[in-house]
Amino acid sequence: MKIALICDSLLLDRSLEMYLKEYLTSYKLCDFVVATQHVESQKPIFLIGDMEGAHLKIPFTKELLLKELESFYHALKGSEADIEVIAPKSTEREIEEIKVRNHTSANITQPLDSILSNDLNAKIEAILRRYAKEVEETILEHLKENRG
Repeated sequence: MKIALICDSLLLDRSLEMYLKEYLTSYKLCDFVVATQHVESQKPIFLIGDMEGAHLKIPFTKELLLKELESFYHALKGSEADIEVIAPKSTEREIEEIKVRNHTSANITQPLDSILSNDLNAKIEAILRRYAKEVEETILEHLKENRG
């Protein structure tokens, strides 16, 4: 269970971070979002608060929070399994392409050179060479003016 937080209350945000520290991740990598207000999201949302449709009302205990989140997560996983039965998986090639794209976008420690294309690298290097030459010319010009 991977969770992202969207919280408008600093106190509630800190409490949720403490309670859910082993489940927290970025929005891109999460299974669902825990939010304290209605938000537009591509991910499923577990609402906490006094508003209509909230999955958990305030106040709550850590145990109740974890129990409700587990129920929400299992219901979510159950509905995903149902969808897979209804819509069979794509071809193996398409699945591999999706895995590669997801791996690339999620891996922020990947070296910059492997992310940028060779063409883009060449353009950036050309710009940097022109800039370095311009800086060098400016410095030499400045030195000539001060010596003469």
